[in-house]
Amino acid sequence: MNIVPLVKEHYPKVAQIYAEGLHSGMASFEVHIPDWETWNTKFFEQCRYVVFKENELVAWCALSVVSKRAVYHGVAENTIYVSQKARGLGIGKQLLTHLITKSEEAGFWTLQAGIFTQNKPSIELHKHCGFRIVGTREKIAQRDGIWHDNVLMERRSKLVSYMKNILVLCTGNSCRSQMAHGYLKQMAGNKAAIYSAGIETHGINPGAAATMKKDGIDIMEHTSNHVDEYEGIDWDYIITVCDHAYENCPFIPAPNAIRLHHNFYDPSKFEGSQEDTEAAFAKARDEIKEYCHNFITTHF
Repeated sequence: MNIVPLVKEHYPKVAQIYAEGLHSGMASFEVHIPDWETWNTKFFEQCRYVVFKENELVAWCALSVVSKRAVYHGVAENTIYVSQKARGLGIGKQLLTHLITKSEEAGFWTLQAGIFTQNKPSIELHKHCGFRIVGTREKIAQRDGIWHDNVLMERRSKLVSYMKNILVLCTGNSCRSQMAHGYLKQMAGNKAAIYSAGIETHGINPGAAATMKKDGIDIMEHTSNHVDEYEGIDWDYIITVCDHAYENCPFIPAPNAIRLHHNFYDPSKFEGSQEDTEAAFAKARDEIKEYCHNFITTHF
């Protein structure tokens, strides 16, 4: 078996295999075989492949556009057809695996497929290649006057690094959580989106802002937010930085989140001279900075 890029010269055989699939009545809503120019316009120029077995073209695959919006440039719909006489030989799995590899090399992070519910072999093929069922589009379109359901499947590349969502939580989102927010934002860079919140909102503590500025981080641009404002965000990490927030925080539904807790020294409650107060804030800052450094080193 040999997998090679699909070119115009292959299209007569590709069209023949395409026709076999359409005639089955469960491969596509299409009922007519397009000419080369129409087919060529529909599919991406990259990631088109055919399979030769004993010098005969027996399968083909390609990717098509899901949306023309720029944010979806890494999302494509995959199409794969295997000739009737070559089915059951594992060719489809090898070809789809090859397509996945090449699509990742080309920068696609998500492949999706819409499959007729009765096309069980295709659904199982995609499952074996890492696709999951997202849902079913009920009676999404007609073919030959009959409404059909479509199973929507997708595969997300594990090679793509996604930004993690990190929530830092304390009582008033004023001091310790804000300092951790500042350090994590600096240390994580484009690897994570950092949020901080409180179970109350007390505004930015001037002492926290001053001690952070001495270390080159301006947190005065931050806002003091209530945890309820971030409802619906899919958290990867939830870090509580004081015992009161840990013990009294409302339930945050985040089944995939890693939850961490560390009760940091609270300088906002310190009473003393200006010099001693600044030293108290510096102590908390340095403790939080070390924790954030260890967190990033361990989890990123």
